[in-house]
Amino acid sequence: MGPSHPKRVVWPRTGSVNHGAPRLKRNDTPRRQWRVMAHWCAILSASMTQRPEGDPDESRLDSWKEIASYLGRGIRTVQRWEREEGLPVHRLDHAKRGSVYASRRELTAWWESRRRPDSAPASSGAAASAAPREPRLERVTAASAATFWSALSSDARMVVYVSDAGEDGDSPQVWLQQVGGAAVQLTSGQRDCAEPTFSADDTRVLFTAAGESTRNIYGIPTLGGLPRLVRRAARNGRYSPDGKSLAYIAIGARDSLRVVPTDGGVERTLATELVDIACATWSDDGHQLLVVAHPDPSVELDCWIVPLDGGTPLDTGVMQQGRQHGLIVIAPSPAWEGDSIFYTGAGRQGVQIWRQRVSPQTFAATGVPEVMTPGGEYAFFPSVTRGRLSFVGTHADVNLWSVAIDAATGKPHGPLRRLTRGAGIVSHLTVSQDGGTLAHFGVSMSGGELHVRNLESGSDAMIEGEPGINRGFPAISPSGQRLAYSAVVPGPPVQRPLFVTSITGGETRLVRNDCGGRPRLWLDEQTLLIETFGSGLNAFLIVDVQDGAQRPLLSAATRKVSNPRTSPDGRWLAFDATQPGGSPEIAIAPLRRDSPVQESEWIAICGSASHPFWSRDGRGLYYLATFPNIDIRSRVLARGFDTSIGRVADEATEVLTLREMIVPAMVTGTAPVVAPDQIIFVLGDFRGDVWIRDV
Repeated sequence: MGPSHPKRVVWPRTGSVNHGAPRLKRNDTPRRQWRVMAHWCAILSASMTQRPEGDPDESRLDSWKEIASYLGRGIRTVQRWEREEGLPVHRLDHAKRGSVYASRRELTAWWESRRRPDSAPASSGAAASAAPREPRLERVTAASAATFWSALSSDARMVVYVSDAGEDGDSPQVWLQQVGGAAVQLTSGQRDCAEPTFSADDTRVLFTAAGESTRNIYGIPTLGGLPRLVRRAARNGRYSPDGKSLAYIAIGARDSLRVVPTDGGVERTLATELVDIACATWSDDGHQLLVVAHPDPSVELDCWIVPLDGGTPLDTGVMQQGRQHGLIVIAPSPAWEGDSIFYTGAGRQGVQIWRQRVSPQTFAATGVPEVMTPGGEYAFFPSVTRGRLSFVGTHADVNLWSVAIDAATGKPHGPLRRLTRGAGIVSHLTVSQDGGTLAHFGVSMSGGELHVRNLESGSDAMIEGEPGINRGFPAISPSGQRLAYSAVVPGPPVQRPLFVTSITGGETRLVRNDCGGRPRLWLDEQTLLIETFGSGLNAFLIVDVQDGAQRPLLSAATRKVSNPRTSPDGRWLAFDATQPGGSPEIAIAPLRRDSPVQESEWIAICGSASHPFWSRDGRGLYYLATFPNIDIRSRVLARGFDTSIGRVADEATEVLTLREMIVPAMVTGTAPVVAPDQIIFVLGDFRGDVWIRDV
């Protein structure tokens, strides 16, 4: 069946009227509540599966609005698809240019052709019958919404996920859908929903959401109801296969893995040898947990097996195997079933789900990574149950965009303008002091690349490097003549050497064998700011590019710092400061080179915001509000700032609201930059759907 318009379904509330249909009452017995909910399930399933008279594939769509509605996208998106990707749209010969029509059958065929991996034409006869069949991809949702965190029920017949249901600006909520059935919204009004999963008997859904000052684990009945707090200051709750234990990550300065019996027994802390634990997944038999972590920052994150009996954790080497095969591994939330671990990795064909087999005895990675999803799209959030793999597939369109700004007011005007094209990842924008040259990192079909772009002419050049070196994190010098970048040398210990190359001459020099992090920006032509990497609470360092000397600049005992940006006059540093488990906040601190900046000197700017960047005159600070959620951003705000005394304006001004193209804040290094007459963004169309395939 082809794409269809998303339908938003919410369970009926007490006191609602529906022409004689049974209603939920506050004093209903549990048995009657289940009967009422089952009745509504039948009504909703029937209403969502009714088809219009005649064959809908033969009916015609007679406007851009109808075409966009059928495909579940915006009008501008489908118009772009017609121009650039061959979307079959026809025009009436006798009518004006805007009169268009399309066949549902042609649109469906076009859509399916984009979803299939390329394959050679089938031959005839016995050879054709003997050829292995490609696993069938099944589209579960049809909302083309901002969708995250899919998870399958124990029988693989239901999927739970986080979505904004295609409503731009709405905070994504938790949704439940039977495979082949209708979508049901489980939560309402929650913030930063993430990591939903089913209980062992599929009667409840656990999820993580923002509380007053931290993130908590909540539970909600599968057929709807009120969320109940399960664990405070915790995330990634997962019930064991037998339902007798709950594993979760306790939020703190050092996140820890906890397991507690569901009957209220004694809680235990596991894997105390590991730090920066990102997630936990149960084995099929419930005897082990799979976590993403490392023993210390000198070792790259990887998948570790943690025995439930408290034994020594085992490093699988799954992610290291992926890195050795040229993948940029996106660590959070791998899935595990049998002898296979599934994770998201970026390679030459895009961002895809990969499978790595492991030894049943030692859990060590065996063989090479196997791609599981088609190229040309983004695939995230794998979940696997009973040999079925679910994931979120989104359109692969992350590029550089800009919007013109008024030089006097700093306010934008006019439409967004695309600067680059093509599938891949774009990140880590830095601009020269005169605003004429931009450097950024990109992943495309040819792998990771460092780009330098002339913003006046639009010309783009790649910086060549040593073959086989995984380069990234570019930072352009104030003069625009030199580019600093780091690389990753596998360990242990992992080393991150720091290089400086001449953009015009091409000479490259090693500054340090290990800078401990990633270059973020130049303070002047001789000094670099480094953001340390691989620990929950990190710091900013200063490196002298002449002699490689390194010294501390700024750190905090209880907060993670990131996304630093210096003011144009070099006197102030704006950055993110995030409590473990909390929303990011923006702070400004005086910038000193001779001694570390103390936390008491910080100036609080705004909570629930991040990714600061300065106006050209330094009198204003732009930033991204954590809206609609912490993973994607659509609102740009600004506050006035007096650089002479370090005073910030009380009120924020809304600068820009993004619609279809949004900032993918879950990707590191997506803070915008300001050139003399424009703001440059990393933007992507991250609307997508949940898909399933057999593995």
